[in-house]
Amino acid sequence: MSAPRNDGGCADMATSLGVDDILVFAHRGSQLSLLGGAGRGVGWAGVVDVELADEPLARETLRRGRPKRVSDGESRRVIGPYWAEHAALIPVGDRHLVVFGASRPIQPSDGELLRAAAESAAACGDVPSSKLLADELEVVHAVRQLMEYRPDSVAATASHVGAMAAAALSCEIGLVLVDDGDRVVIGGGGQAWPQIASHPHLQADLEALADRIDSDTLVDQEVDGDPLGIHLVSRFAIRIGTPAPVGLLVVGHTSARARGFTVLCQRVGRSIAEAAEALLAQAAAREALARERDAYAREARTDPLTGLGNRIAWEEALRREEALFDRHGRPVALLSLDVDRLKETNDAFGHAAGDEILAGAADVLTSTLRATDLVARLGGDEFAALLPETDSAALQILEGRIAEASSAWRGANAELRLSISIGSAAATPGERLRDAFHRADAALMRSKGAR
Repeated sequence: MSAPRNDGGCADMATSLGVDDILVFAHRGSQLSLLGGAGRGVGWAGVVDVELADEPLARETLRRGRPKRVSDGESRRVIGPYWAEHAALIPVGDRHLVVFGASRPIQPSDGELLRAAAESAAACGDVPSSKLLADELEVVHAVRQLMEYRPDSVAATASHVGAMAAAALSCEIGLVLVDDGDRVVIGGGGQAWPQIASHPHLQADLEALADRIDSDTLVDQEVDGDPLGIHLVSRFAIRIGTPAPVGLLVVGHTSARARGFTVLCQRVGRSIAEAAEALLAQAAAREALARERDAYAREARTDPLTGLGNRIAWEEALRREEALFDRHGRPVALLSLDVDRLKETNDAFGHAAGDEILAGAADVLTSTLRATDLVARLGGDEFAALLPETDSAALQILEGRIAEASSAWRGANAELRLSISIGSAAATPGERLRDAFHRADAALMRSKGAR
C-alpha cells in the first residue's frame, strides 16, 4: 500500500540511525494513533490506531517510562500491524511513543534514540490532506478493479476475489469461502495459494475462523499457530453479505513479509467484501441459469419413459461420430432394434405392461452394451445403438449377448416376456453413418421377415 512521502525530515534521521522505519504514535487515553515518521511510519500515517490493552510491549514501555529494545533475530510483532526483526520503543513524555525498526541490530545508544525520538515527535503533526486523499483513492481503485470482472462461475469468482484482495492489500494469501446452498466453494489467490489450494484442513480452518467472528470482522495482528503450514503471521477476516452472510473473505501476511493490518487495510478489505457480495450473487445466478438451460437441453434430448436419448440425441450423435470416423477412420458399428410383439402386449395386458416391456428393453441394452456406446429410443418399439471402436467381428457376439439378456429378463408381471429383433452393420471407409444405419435397419427387417 503506497502513500506520498511527507516525513518532516524523519527519513534523513532514519538513515543516520541505520533504521528502516520510524513510527511516531500519539498517546490518547487508552489508544495509540500513528502520526507519521519514516518508512512504514509515513506510509501508515493516519491509518493505524491500537488499543494499549492489546500491546504488551508498548504498555510496558509507557509504564516504565524507559526505552525498550527487541532483538529476536526474526520478525515479530512490535505494535499494531508493525513487525520487525529488531526494534526500539522510546517514550517521549506521556504523550508520544516512538518506535524504531530495522532488519539488523539497532546500534545507536538509548540516549541517541531518545533525542531522535523527541525530534521525530516534534516533526510529526496532523496527517496531510494529500495523504488522506491518497488513502481514499486507494480504496476506490481496489473496488474498481474488482468490479471490472465479469463473473462466470461461483468458484472462478471466489478465486478472483481472493486474488484481488491479496494484491490490493499486498498479502501473500487471499481466500474466499462461499456457502452456495448445497455446496461449499473455496477460491483463493496470492503467492501462498498454490501451497494450500488442496489442503485437507482448509475448509475446516476457514469455517472455524468464521465461527470466531463476533461482528463482521476479525483482525489477528499475530496468529497463534499455523495449521495450514504457510508461516502465516497475521490475518484479517470479514464476512461477505449482510444481513445474512453468504461467505467469508480472509487475507493474510506470512513471515516472508511479516506485518499486520492497518485501519486503511481493513477499510479496503471491507470495500472488497461488499463488492464481492454482488459479484458472487451474479455468478450464482449465471450458474443457476446454466443449470436450467442444461436441464432443458437434456430434457429435449431424453426419452421420458426409458431415460435413453431420443431421436434428437441420436441424430446429434451420428453427426459427431461421423466427423471422427471421417477424420480418424476408427471402426464404428450400428444396431437397429425392435421390441417384438409390443402391440400384442398392449392389447393383452394394457399399455402399462407395454411401457414395462420398453423400459426392460432399455435396461437390457444399457447393461449389455458399454458405457461408451450410445443407446437411443427412436419412437414406439424402435431402438438404435451407436458402437464406437466396434468392427463386424464383434457384432455377432453382441447380438448373442442381447438375445440372451432379453430371454432372461423378467418384469413385475410374470407373464410378460421380452424379445428384441436386431439388425447390425459395421461402417465401411467413406460410408456415411446414416447409410450404414440404413443397412442395419434393412438387416433388421430381413430378420423379422424370416420369423
